[in-house]
Amino acid sequence: MTLRQILVATDLSERSDRAVSRACLLARQTGAALHILHVVDEELPAPVAEADIAAAEAGLTELASAGRNFAGLDAKVEISPGDAWRTIVEKADYLDADLVVMGSHRQRGVAGMFEGTTLERVARVSRRAVLRVTARALGPYGRAVVGVDFSVCARQAARLAFELAPEGAVSLVHAYHVPYRALTMRTGPEGDLSKAEKDEIEAELAEPIATFVRETAPAGREVRSLVAEGAPDHVLRTQVAAMKADLLCLGYHARSWLRDAVLGSTAREMLADCPCDLLLAPAR
Repeated sequence: MTLRQILVATDLSERSDRAVSRACLLARQTGAALHILHVVDEELPAPVAEADIAAAEAGLTELASAGRNFAGLDAKVEISPGDAWRTIVEKADYLDADLVVMGSHRQRGVAGMFEGTTLERVARVSRRAVLRVTARALGPYGRAVVGVDFSVCARQAARLAFELAPEGAVSLVHAYHVPYRALTMRTGPEGDLSKAEKDEIEAELAEPIATFVRETAPAGREVRSLVAEGAPDHVLRTQVAAMKADLLCLGYHARSWLRDAVLGSTAREMLADCPCDLLLAPAR
């Protein structure tokens, strides 16, 4: 796929500044238009809201004039009243954005424990890919790990990984789990699968992995694939650390009427605590 429109949401914090810098880099890298959005809480008293808007205008003007981030980009800045997560989702739909970029947000006390951060709420309900930025954007992504479960959204995540890291190393990682393995398979003293059992399982996964690569990787692009036993979040964390990846890409699943409540267990685990930037891709 090709990115045409990027929406970056900022609350003018240092965390959001990193998201804006990454969004600018991606817009320059892909030629996409860039829309920068700051949402002012619509429930604030009028004098406070007006002061917030004035401060946001000054902050965004300073951000736009500092350095070369915006030079030569097709960029628009907007300050809008509303509820933050809802306004971001609605603006992304209005723009038909291909990617929503956000910084990592703090939990909002006890309410945040139950409702989630603005970022998590956007990821839960949006039909757009969401990029959570935690690291400073010093250059294009150099190493990307893609979690592979052979779903449509995992394919979307892989395609985006190749676009966000056009010259980087992309590794496809599939984690598998064998339920009741001690009862159904030959295991060692520690409960580990025997080499013969592992080889058999992983041989059966070779063709699905090869098909996945053919369907997602650009022609001639070198791709590394890995199959490992274990819980997906543990396997992915291990591989991100081993590969020193700066981007993890996952598909996320929303299930009909549970859409607002379900993000997908692996995606949610990684969203809560990911050691690098995190891309969540829906099945678009």
